[in-house]
Amino acid sequence: MANTSLMVDNSRPNDLDVFAPQQHLYLFLLTYRWGSLLLAMWLFLATKDAIEPSVSLAFLLAVSLLSTLLITIFHAPLKMMVIETPLFLGLDVILVIFLLVFSGATRSPYILYALSPLLTGAFLFQMRGVWSTTIAFSLLYPLGLLLVELLGFSVSVDIGQLFTQLAGAWLVTILFGQLSNALERLQRAHSSLATAHHDLTRQNQELVATHQQLEMIHELTLFVHAPDSQSVQQRLLRAVTRELDFSRAAVGLLNPSQERLEAWHVCRVGQDISLLGKPLSLAAKNGLISQVVFNQQVHWGQETEQELLSPDEEFNEQLGPGRWLILPLTWQKQTLGVLLLAVDTSGPADISDDRWAILTSLVSQAAVALGTVDRTRRLAMEEERNRIARDIHDTVAQSLFGIVFTLDACAKLLPKQAEMVKKELTELRDVADEVRHQVRQSILDIWPSDLTEDKFKADLSKYVTDCAPDHVFTVDFTISGNFDGLPARVRRSLYRVCQEALANAARHAGVDMARVYLYVEPEEVHLSIRDTGRGFDPKEALARERNRERFGLRSMQERVQTLGGTCDILSQGSQGTQILVRVPVG
Repeated sequence: MANTSLMVDNSRPNDLDVFAPQQHLYLFLLTYRWGSLLLAMWLFLATKDAIEPSVSLAFLLAVSLLSTLLITIFHAPLKMMVIETPLFLGLDVILVIFLLVFSGATRSPYILYALSPLLTGAFLFQMRGVWSTTIAFSLLYPLGLLLVELLGFSVSVDIGQLFTQLAGAWLVTILFGQLSNALERLQRAHSSLATAHHDLTRQNQELVATHQQLEMIHELTLFVHAPDSQSVQQRLLRAVTRELDFSRAAVGLLNPSQERLEAWHVCRVGQDISLLGKPLSLAAKNGLISQVVFNQQVHWGQETEQELLSPDEEFNEQLGPGRWLILPLTWQKQTLGVLLLAVDTSGPADISDDRWAILTSLVSQAAVALGTVDRTRRLAMEEERNRIARDIHDTVAQSLFGIVFTLDACAKLLPKQAEMVKKELTELRDVADEVRHQVRQSILDIWPSDLTEDKFKADLSKYVTDCAPDHVFTVDFTISGNFDGLPARVRRSLYRVCQEALANAARHAGVDMARVYLYVEPEEVHLSIRDTGRGFDPKEALARERNRERFGLRSMQERVQTLGGTCDILSQGSQGTQILVRVPVG
């Protein structure tokens, strides 16, 4: 910013520049002075009989020639002297009056030459110079004529010519004064425009820098909302290549359990982000990248860098040649990954403070986002473990406890009450079969996180087949909208609701088909599961808390309610069943 201020100050004209004409105007004045002098010399030679100078003609020519030569040689310092002390211009006025008076008075050939100091005053000081020099000339010229005549010199004065000469002097100097004034205003306007142009250029540069900073702030805020680590990597690479103008960049994530950097993403200017399929092992603990990971310190490429990025030559070749700036992605004193930037500098002094501040902010925010994503993933895993543990405790464990308790009672009844034992064992077989189904359901509840539309339909079809192995049961799916674009939690909850509803239909509805309608809209999702089976009374089923056959109805409603949605169960005897679910996308 200091350099910008200096540029603005230098572009503004100082006081001398404002009040001085352009250089070519001074050249014009010198040319005019020489031209009028040569004209006077020619007139002397051509009309020597008509002009009667009061002193020697050679003396007059020598004075005029010498003065003009001195003004030409020393015009720059003389100009500064006149600007600083305008009275010096009066000496030139007196000189030309002397030449006029002693070279023929009103018939003198120096009349045009005598206008030189008047024009100089008009150019240098505009109208102020016009009034001062012309008034001085108008007073001193007649006074000089009178004084010379009193001293006894022969002077030929024509009053008409005298007034004509004075009037011409006034008209010419006023005209040039106005021209000089107009040129001065034009110069001031040009200077103001130049200053305004420079200020606008500086402001435009500041706006561009501010826009870039806002873009960086936008990228920083996007990091917070990144759904996964891959999105964080891609946004980080786009920011450093597009906004900070690094030609190449790569980012990898640390897998501490296997001591390697994996999921490498590489971005080159003008190209899309690509994956670097080869992970980098850190077991050897050598190479620049390993040092950064374990020391958590930034590494700058050196001009004579001999140490390799890693001991893996294939990995180094995939990244490409050159020097790299290596920055660790650390969060809460843990290294989550590294960022590699291709640089042409040898240290932080070669990168501006603003650019370095933005870069460190990006790296820091990306590390926080990666740490948040990792923590969210671990919390989700922990929540899923707890859910599975609760399901097993509430179903499988309780059923197994009942089986063990019943078997213990049967052992005590044998051999005296064999028929009763036989009846209990038959019921235990049904309970064990139900436990088997519950264990299978718990296993099927666990699926990869990338639940797509195709996987949604395929897994539900397989699940229903396993729930009703004794007969064929099909599901007709109608899905409209972008199911894959829904948040993962919404897709998962819809899957669970379909699981419960289709399992009940396959086991208890007494039909061989159910229909699933799923409509994805921008603001909400509508789900409908219908069958034409025997139906039931929803109020009675929900009120019977221990009814094993209707165990999933309450869980369906509770699951949908946690998402801010509604779940309506519509059913009547012999009229089939329909479950209507509405879930907001957000």
